[in-house]
Amino acid sequence: MSDFQPRPYSKDYEITDAMFGAFRSPGGAKYFWKLFGWSTLLFSVVYLLGLPSFIRGYANLIGSVITVDQADIEADPNAAAEAVSGMMGSFASLIPGLLIISIGALAVVSVVRAAFYRRYFFNETDGFFPFRLGGDEGRQFLAQLGYWGLFIVAMFIGAIVMAIIIGIVAGIAGATGSTAGMVVAGLFGVVAYLGFYAFLFWFGVKFAPAGALTGLRRKVHVLAARKISANRFWALFGSILVAGIIGYVTYYAMFIIGGIIGFGSLFSGGALESAAGNDPEAFLASLLSASQTTGFRIGAAIGIILMSAGQAFYTVILLGPSAFFVKQWDEADPTAVFE
Repeated sequence: MSDFQPRPYSKDYEITDAMFGAFRSPGGAKYFWKLFGWSTLLFSVVYLLGLPSFIRGYANLIGSVITVDQADIEADPNAAAEAVSGMMGSFASLIPGLLIISIGALAVVSVVRAAFYRRYFFNETDGFFPFRLGGDEGRQFLAQLGYWGLFIVAMFIGAIVMAIIIGIVAGIAGATGSTAGMVVAGLFGVVAYLGFYAFLFWFGVKFAPAGALTGLRRKVHVLAARKISANRFWALFGSILVAGIIGYVTYYAMFIIGGIIGFGSLFSGGALESAAGNDPEAFLASLLSASQTTGFRIGAAIGIILMSAGQAFYTVILLGPSAFFVKQWDEADPTAVFE
């Protein structure tokens, strides 16, 4: 078995095949829209289950913040301390909804990825309902956790390095006491800040093929994904960038439309008047009253479905670039070893 080594660009490379690879599985555009439809439904279920709990927790948090704001610290320190303690405790009421939303969304992405990669790499058909719950889905879930875990670590390390650089330069500039030194320190700060985000973009793209490689080899691969982009980083970056822009613009547009339809009614009438009058208690009462109406619940359901559709489109279209490059590498050397 051979070690996996970079190879130069091949003549069979077509950038559109990478950018729009989500439409070019053996199932074609028809399969893309099938995954889009079903994943929209699953995302909607997750958010419809999680958002009510999150909204109730958020209302509790707002109420506790109002209590703290109105507490008279000088007149009654004990009451103020209880108010602060209550506010801190109200954060716990956000956790159930957040867990449902975060874990549920991660699970949906996992089953969508597994279904797409089965079709893209192996031309496996799953019938009318394309999703399963099995080993492929579990591996995708773990690959996502690994990827985001690495990304968080990289972000933490990058932030520390950026802070150290800015601190050293600022210290030197402060020691000189000159205007020129402060200007140079500011420029270094900007460069360090931009370098930090450039590093995060590089890291994100470098390990982006983790899910596709996991789907192809049916073994969790995260660190080995860096080998896919070796010598092809910019092609992978450009493909992800274009697909990501298309997906993000669609997602953002659907998010805004869904938000207006679903939750715009909360901030009309009495709620706006209370906010304009700086009456937080009346504002919260108005929001809670509006959220109990049938019209709001219907609008919220429609809004959540639209938001879910945007997220589903973004999720599926971004599967294409990494899948394309992983498939190219596999065709170049199917016996490659990934450690």
